[in-house]
Amino acid sequence: MAASLIVLLTSLEIFIVYLFVKFKQGKIDNNPIIIILAKEWKILYYAFFCWKREKVNSDILFQLDKNSTYFWLFIALMHEQVIELIVFHIYFKKVDPSYTYIISGLHIYSIFYIMGDYNWVRNTPIRISGNMIEMKIGARRELSFNISDIKSIQKSKLKYDSSGGIIHEKAVFHVTAFPRVLTKLFGITDELKHEIIFNKPIYYKGYFGLKKQVSKALIYIEESNDFVSILEMKMEDYKKL
Repeated sequence: MAASLIVLLTSLEIFIVYLFVKFKQGKIDNNPIIIILAKEWKILYYAFFCWKREKVNSDILFQLDKNSTYFWLFIALMHEQVIELIVFHIYFKKVDPSYTYIISGLHIYSIFYIMGDYNWVRNTPIRISGNMIEMKIGARRELSFNISDIKSIQKSKLKYDSSGGIIHEKAVFHVTAFPRVLTKLFGITDELKHEIIFNKPIYYKGYFGLKKQVSKALIYIEESNDFVSILEMKMEDYKKL
């Protein structure tokens, strides 16, 4: 256990150094430590105080979580973490009591984190304000662009390799409530419906504020057809200007 903790702390230190290098290179706008602390605090805020959807203004909104597989994943993860909490607490209480509360504390925090992530995603719908489109996936990543940045919009489907695994495109922004890391691990995701192709690569921000370029946005939301229809009308209006 001690060796595992040392490895974990060393990995964390290396990762923090990596973030600061990216900060110095201009690939992260703000101090990464401040970004992490702010987002961790907001995760806990959404876990405890934001079970109802926040009030919104008159912008056009599309919910990320509507009929998403993420709801069932959320339920499954909550059950799994609670069961693990009980089992590991009993186990370490018997074999090594000194680590009992550390392991239990980590499990309790993970439960709060899952709750906060789910509620944050529920409260950050896709927002269309005039000709600006804002896509925030809770704490995970965010992308904003103008209607003039869109080259084309088309229907799309997931692509699979010869062994049946999902082919993961590079330089794309996934507009889905379902966590991408779990899609890559287990091959589970919501249904891909449309893709927005940009005139030129634009930047999005990841969880730690790290900026990356994308050439398209993949749309998985339930109301994808309505969302695309509004974008296409705005594109037509923009061309007439």
